Amino acid sequence: MENPSSALSRHQFQSKKATEKGNDRISQLPDAVLHYILSLMPMKFMVRTSILSKRWRNLWKDIWAYSTALDFGAEFATGQTREEFVSTVNQYLQLHQAKEIEVFRLSLIPCNLSYAEKWVKLAGAKGAKEVDIHFRQNTYDNGYKLDCLPHILPRKLLNSTFSRSLNSIFSCDSITQLNLSCCYLHRRLNFKGYPYLKKLQLSTVRITNALFESMLSNCPLLEELILRNCQGLTSVKVSTPNLPLKRLTLIDCWYASEIEIFAPNLQSFHFYGSFISMYFKNILSLVDVLLNGMFSDYCVPKHDWITILHHLGHVKILTLCYVALEFIDAAEESATANLPVTFHNLQELQLLLEGTAFYPLAICNSFFKNCPCPCLEKLFIELSPSVEHPSTYYLYEKLPGEDPLEIVFDHLKVIKMTGFIGGDLEMQLVKYFLERSIVLELLVLVAPQNGVFKMKRILRKRLSILAKASTSNARILISEYSDDDGALVPTHTDGDGSLVRTDIY
Repeated sequence: MENPSSALSRHQFQSKKATEKGNDRISQLPDAVLHYILSLMPMKFMVRTSILSKRWRNLWKDIWAYSTALDFGAEFATGQTREEFVSTVNQYLQLHQAKEIEVFRLSLIPCNLSYAEKWVKLAGAKGAKEVDIHFRQNTYDNGYKLDCLPHILPRKLLNSTFSRSLNSIFSCDSITQLNLSCCYLHRRLNFKGYPYLKKLQLSTVRITNALFESMLSNCPLLEELILRNCQGLTSVKVSTPNLPLKRLTLIDCWYASEIEIFAPNLQSFHFYGSFISMYFKNILSLVDVLLNGMFSDYCVPKHDWITILHHLGHVKILTLCYVALEFIDAAEESATANLPVTFHNLQELQLLLEGTAFYPLAICNSFFKNCPCPCLEKLFIELSPSVEHPSTYYLYEKLPGEDPLEIVFDHLKVIKMTGFIGGDLEMQLVKYFLERSIVLELLVLVAPQNGVFKMKRILRKRLSILAKASTSNARILISEYSDDDGALVPTHTDGDGSLVRTDIY
């Protein structure tokens, strides 16, 4: 048997010898293994491996020739001039030999429109299923991303070349997912429908009510619809009979004055923007709703807002912003308000208290008083950046009076408050829930993202006193923002566990 030290010396000698020859251990791997490694890379970085050595020079071409994902998006375009981008795309498409593709992404500026029709037709001919077309006004030279707005597009984009480019997209009937950004969909377009489309996303798109409704009526399999900053759309009507729509998201559609939803299969509805009139019919399948809005001159009246909540009384997951909560608080004083609104099935609730720094307890108490949640199990509260010592006038004006525990949470097991600094108003909020949550198991308090608990020892002592004074046996955890492991997050979050915001694109 070979001595271990001798074997190690021999291996080191062989490695050194291979290095002196200009080789490396990765390059010595079989082609099949190297092809797999390259297939995991974005195309731009995959091509760059060709400069490593002769061994790598043409490896990427073998992968690219039969790749099912053609990604000529913003990342690919960064660092290239207009001419370089066109030349590179043409070169890569000539090398591509696969008969079918799954994904086709393309980032365009006006000067490339003459080529766009050819590129999109090629994608359609190869049966592209996921198509992402982004029209841009900026150049690619410095990589600075400046999305164009459809109403400031040059008039030449409305010529026949532009129309043919879009018509090429519309005639690609193999598409199952379509994402269009920064373009003007006008009536001259020949839209015949997508028989297999399941997901449609329109971002910064100018579109008329009639064309939008025509698109919906000609997409019989549509399951997910995302509208972001769609100008020209004044009425969002999702009421096509037999449409299998399950997920609907509206973000910053400022021109819309009303939303009408007739969707018996709808399970998820997320809304960001100015609160406007909403009409619901036959939405009994709806499970989760997110309403994150703001005031405007055309904001829905407070009594109409209560009617909207009544339509949502059967949902299981709900997120409400502080504007919605203040609507409820103000409606309590209205003789026309149809209160209470009981959420019979609600299991998870998220309250966004930004803007309520001086009265978080009052606004929460008002909500649960007017909107009972008898089955609530999980409660997430995002606290507003606050001051620790508000004026006495504000303090006593906004805090609710003592009550004989009229509000009790029979099923609430978990509470998580983020943005918690341990001020007096926040401690009153903690006391409120500890006293009323009979079966509470866990209370998690997380510091703000840009702050830390300055006196954690004192805070633990105050929390311990509150816990002993209550009937709850809940475990209380306090955590810095950076230490929060994200194991407990609300349903309505983005990929990193933070709240989904309107500025996420």
